[in-house]
Amino acid sequence: MHKTWILVILFLALGEMTFAQKFLQLEKVHSPKTRKYYAGDEITFQLNNGQWYTRVIEDVSYEQKAVLFANGFVSVDSIVAFRSFKNAQWSRPIGNQLFNFAIAWVLFSAIDQAVSDEPFQDIPNSTYIIPATSVATGFGLKKLFKQRTFQMAKNKKGEDRKWRLRVLDLNVK
Repeated sequence: MHKTWILVILFLALGEMTFAQKFLQLEKVHSPKTRKYYAGDEITFQLNNGQWYTRVIEDVSYEQKAVLFANGFVSVDSIVAFRSFKNAQWSRPIGNQLFNFAIAWVLFSAIDQAVSDEPFQDIPNSTYIIPATSVATGFGLKKLFKQRTFQMAKNKKGEDRKWRLRVLDLNVK
């Protein structure tokens, strides 16, 4: 019984010391999917003046609706675009499957040549061209869809159109 109380007190104390309760959240309007950025994360954003900045988040202030960096702070309302360098959800798996296809094509072509009547004498061009094209396409897909820009535009009523950037503080006071 005594050990149980010690564990309960320990877990309550650990719950108070949890990290990452304050963060910057990028969300699609009317969608539960979000991207969260915590202190220590590097972000790239564009301000009203059209200049792009890449900074490391030091802290976020819910009261001021601002993101604090080492050399100052930026109001979330002044950010007009946000850039992510994470692969699109579909591009990485398709790119990897194209790499696997190229490996399988080369493997089956080698098996075909090994069991043919005249092995490795008359190798067709498709043995090289198809896997090379598959690898190039897979690599291109992964690189082409790596960067994505989210525009924080508002409609005439002042509501967010598609993307919203918010500062959240989940600390219990």
